[in-house]
Amino acid sequence: MTQTEINHYRAAASLGLIPDEENPIFLFNSLRAELLLDIVSGKIDAQEFARMEMRARGLDDKTGRWIGWNSKETRTEPA
Repeated sequence: MTQTEINHYRAAASLGLIPDEENPIFLFNSLRAELLLDIVSGKIDAQEFARMEMRARGLDDKTGRWIGWNSKETRTEPA
């Protein structure tokens, strides 16, 4: 994300134009510092956890389209 994009999201947040839960600058806002450090250091793969969450919601982790919970693609084991 570029600094221009960050500034856009900050402005949108301060003006109430985008809900906090849809604003990427608040993505890690509630995480403890230890978890953030593990993500930054590579101990935790945030992308893999996002994929697992998509599958747990029954969504394809590439398109975001609904595929259901009974599909083999929705398994929560790492790829």
